[in-house]
Amino acid sequence: MRRSSLWPRRFAAALALAGAWAGGLPAAGAAEEVVAVERITWLFGNTLSQPSTSGITRPSDDLLAWLERRLPQVSHERRVANAKRTWTQIESGERVCAAAAVRQPARERQAYFSNTALMPPPQLIVRQSRVAELPRDDKGHVDLIHLVRQQRWHGAVVQGRSYGAELDAQLASLLGSDTLHRYSSGDFGSNILPMLLQSRADFTVEYASGLLMVTATRPEAAQLVALPIAGAAAPIAVGVACPRNPWGRAAIQLVDAALGTPEGAAMLRALQESTMPAQTRREYAAQLDAFFAARSRPGRY
Repeated sequence: MRRSSLWPRRFAAALALAGAWAGGLPAAGAAEEVVAVERITWLFGNTLSQPSTSGITRPSDDLLAWLERRLPQVSHERRVANAKRTWTQIESGERVCAAAAVRQPARERQAYFSNTALMPPPQLIVRQSRVAELPRDDKGHVDLIHLVRQQRWHGAVVQGRSYGAELDAQLASLLGSDTLHRYSSGDFGSNILPMLLQSRADFTVEYASGLLMVTATRPEAAQLVALPIAGAAAPIAVGVACPRNPWGRAAIQLVDAALGTPEGAAMLRALQESTMPAQTRREYAAQLDAFFAARSRPGRY
């Protein structure tokens, strides 16, 4: 009974997120500079990777390959960049687009977005052998604030990366902690989970899909588990982000026109679900249905 009372609010939130990707663009008819998009430099990280018949691939590889086929008039360049560098370039108005960026109000002022995924929130990743030591509420959710303030757990997160508005706020409240370390990663944090395996850190914050994909290439990662964090339950919109200037608007229109089709939505859903644990897919099925139904249509320009 309790779940059914919460469900309408959760479903409404998912619908709001599904439609939010169209809200940041100027209304049709507004005066604007017309810019030709001849080339897009795509920035992406290496955080999520998985084995394939041709080696190790990332979901962004498949997304960009799909866009290249549908936007042949545009030259596409790919470049690995970490979170800090990505947003420095976008803020400065360079002609680059992030292949996968967490969408949040502060970033809406810097970039145009076209959503590509509705992600369950990141979770706490820790060794299975230490789960019993964690401070948890009656739902089994980890109290991250209390955990860090115990001063006996050493955490590792990525400097400049967004973990969603709820977790970003919690992490910001812990600035200055001697036991929560922020690392400048060469990408979006592919080196963090191995730190836990090497006992160089006790916990991190990451999507459950990230742990699943690491386990596919490093079987020893099976000793790590993902647990929900108290106060971080809202799903997170992720999308392509281009700078908030005339070039970025023109680029995002091209991208959104390609993705805003039944074929585009089906491709994006397949990419997301290929990296999601089965339990997570079942838990978020209704939200994902709503999100991708909206994603099958272009934005309202």
